[in-house]
Amino acid sequence: MSRSNASGAAVWTLAAFAAQIVASLFLNGTLRPVGMLLMALCYLMNAFAAFWLRCWVALGASAVGALLTVTVPNGTDPAWVGNMAVNLLFLLFYLPMERDFDRRLRAADASEQTLRLGRTWAMATLVQRGASMMGFLPYFEGQAELSVQQGAYTVLFCVQMGLEVVALLAAVVSYAWMVRYLWRAKTLLAEDKV
Repeated sequence: MSRSNASGAAVWTLAAFAAQIVASLFLNGTLRPVGMLLMALCYLMNAFAAFWLRCWVALGASAVGALLTVTVPNGTDPAWVGNMAVNLLFLLFYLPMERDFDRRLRAADASEQTLRLGRTWAMATLVQRGASMMGFLPYFEGQAELSVQQGAYTVLFCVQMGLEVVALLAAVVSYAWMVRYLWRAKTLLAEDKV
């Protein structure tokens, strides 16, 4: 695969992230169908990027995500099983793609700083998605209501809130480093004009 295809894959992944952000704005409210359509588009753009990278695991995860988004009524089930599925799909297309970009950047003699951006993106994504999945386990169901009834936070509610804070902070790091890393990959892997 040419370096320009890898650069194009970085652009498609960045565009998919933009679609994901816009979709999240519409998923709660009257424009939910628009949000679901944009989320399906996000998955399809990631699938296209994965195809350009010849990253088959990421391609499969993206295709499954797009299919689930358009076929499951009202989008993916918001319960813990649906949360697990969505987070696993994100891990299955982000982590293999990061590893593939990393391999290509090493071959292009990218700086250690650039490679460190990719590793930080991967680790923060793993922490974000892992904490999000753990926070939605059935053990935590109804803890907010129980805390209100008791007039004090339960231990499980505190643990759940801790996991949500970790997931939120890791998401900020993950997405910020992803954008920086993919922007560098786009530039470094662009086809030579000479």
